[in-house]
Amino acid sequence: MRLAVLPICLASLPLCAQWDLRLELPRPTGQSLPQTLISGTGNLVAGDFSTGQGFIATVSRQILQVGPLLKLEGGLEYSQFKAGGSLANGTASQGTDLKQQGVGLDINAQFWVPFTGLAGEFGLIQRFQRYTLDTAGASNAKDLSRTWLRVGARWRIPSVVVHPYVVASYQQPVTKDNPVKLSSASDLATYLTAQGSGQEFQRLWTFGVGVAF
Repeated sequence: MRLAVLPICLASLPLCAQWDLRLELPRPTGQSLPQTLISGTGNLVAGDFSTGQGFIATVSRQILQVGPLLKLEGGLEYSQFKAGGSLANGTASQGTDLKQQGVGLDINAQFWVPFTGLAGEFGLIQRFQRYTLDTAGASNAKDLSRTWLRVGARWRIPSVVVHPYVVASYQQPVTKDNPVKLSSASDLATYLTAQGSGQEFQRLWTFGVGVAF
């Protein structure tokens, strides 16, 4: 029986893989801090925050396979998104950091193009994260539970025993609110509450590598 299954498994590589380990580097954009003016007291330094910090580590397990073209898997992730910059207040410059970190549960469908090693991906991620705004040494935090949409593509590097691959994806929350408007420096504290209810990071581009086995 095992010998009979082997040719089918080889023909549908990498769908026979049961486990999937993936590491991605996110590029979050859309937080309103870089574009927000604080009237009467100063403004955030022009230019985007440094967002090239953070990672998404995911372990997934196959839960369903339909022929050689479709695979459905569920996974667990740990993610951390960060953005950092400076707040200009008069002649002083104060460091400001925005961070989200926590765990997530995801379900992901892979649609494979036969004989190419290419697959499109579509999934949903329920993320439970701690949202933290730290400016001038004062820190505020809020717990978030948000559903994210993920659309991606992967290319499998030819291999028989394991299946290494490269992957890219676009992600965004299913629902978003408008940014909060600040009228004074003290409103930075209330900014956290408003952002936490909707618009923390508007979107992510991710690039990474993984292995299926």
